[in-house]
Amino acid sequence: MRADWHFVLMFVYVFVFMFIAKLLKEKLGIFKSIVFPTSLLAGFLGLIFGPGVLGSVKINIGNLAIPLGLQYEYEFYESILFYFMIIGFVALTLTERELKQNRTSLDCGIFIVSGYVIQGIIGLAVLYSLALFGKKYFSGLGLLLPLAFGQGAGLAGSIGHSWDKQTEIGYIQQFGLTLAAAGLIVGGIIGVVLLNYYIRKYKLQPVKLRELKGLQTADVSFTSPKEINFFDNLLVQVVWISIVLLLTFIVSYVFYNIMLPLGKVGKTISDLILGFAFLFGIFIAMGLRGFLRFLDKRGHRANVLINDYMMNNISSFAVNVMITASIMAIRVDMIKKYLLPLILLIVVGTIITIIFCHFLGVRVFKTNPVHYILAMFGMLTGVAATGIALLRGVDPNLETDTSDNAIVLGSAIATPIGIPMMAVLSLPIVAYTTKQVVYEYLTVAFLVGYFILLILWLLLRVKKREKRVA
Repeated sequence: MRADWHFVLMFVYVFVFMFIAKLLKEKLGIFKSIVFPTSLLAGFLGLIFGPGVLGSVKINIGNLAIPLGLQYEYEFYESILFYFMIIGFVALTLTERELKQNRTSLDCGIFIVSGYVIQGIIGLAVLYSLALFGKKYFSGLGLLLPLAFGQGAGLAGSIGHSWDKQTEIGYIQQFGLTLAAAGLIVGGIIGVVLLNYYIRKYKLQPVKLRELKGLQTADVSFTSPKEINFFDNLLVQVVWISIVLLLTFIVSYVFYNIMLPLGKVGKTISDLILGFAFLFGIFIAMGLRGFLRFLDKRGHRANVLINDYMMNNISSFAVNVMITASIMAIRVDMIKKYLLPLILLIVVGTIITIIFCHFLGVRVFKTNPVHYILAMFGMLTGVAATGIALLRGVDPNLETDTSDNAIVLGSAIATPIGIPMMAVLSLPIVAYTTKQVVYEYLTVAFLVGYFILLILWLLLRVKKREKRVA
């Protein structure tokens, strides 16, 4: 038997558990009343049947000790998590957006980043509060709250991995993965509680999630060069993504080696760069799309070589695999090392996110405020799919422009606005490695200042719009 079958099987497990999860969601009524992504349920099935739970339980038959669960390597799923996150972002970036930015979509982008920043501030406050009671943890764990809740397991796991390398703490990545899984659960369960609360409070027409049809059909058509048939077209999309991945590796490698000669701080930043490889992928994909658009205008038929329908499906495929792998990469035996800050961040982070989305949402979004609040809460605790699922509770056919403004355009606009916050992620590491507390102060000052700036910007935009209407 070939030894490398082990790696093939570990990859196959992801899809086997997805299949079982889909069957459970179709047959068990509870999953029709809450927002629980199939990929998330698949991940928990993999976690239960993995080496950390049932795999650690063995039955003895003669001289044989047979594990009840699967035996797989956590590092394998950590790698899947990292690379499929990049693939998902790259494929989504290569997709052509026909929607046009408007005032509300920009408001949504600012709103989303403001949510990330307030989550970061609260996360640090929780860690500093624990330190006052003698419970000292790496303060960067607090900044994993917006990465896990707001950005998901991919970024939380990637940054956590680079922080583990620099601090040698050993459980930061696991902390990020567990926190991201908790965020998805919060978005799916607490989000449904919020949905029902708003339905009663505003006397909305209730739409039960179990009544929304899970299986819908649609006619799909797209343009492709005559020389390329349907299956070859899929191959072309994979080729483009592969080219972007190759360029991403080259750029990351160059930046990594440029920073190394700068000493300890340079090493810290260079390790962080590896965690931000997806950003390089996004920028390279944007450049590639722009270049093909330029060639198309010159009459070279280049733009049609990227098929939006297929790219969207590749992105969705990558994100679902990433979510399942992120749960399967959690080491149950390590949770006890960070249980206290984990619970506090989940509870406090959930409460603050609810308060933030509600009170700011009703002031910013004058049209369909409930729609935007639910979509924002879903995205700031889970993933875009969570926001869409909650939105469908009040807008089942997505007839309003909320999904376009908040989830599609808002998320895209949030990316450049959020870059300054990404930059500040290096400060806790510098503080930890150099033992200089001034970097902790700089982190807090930057986040508070940026939050105030974003909120003022957002409220001033709303105020000017109201004056214009009056």
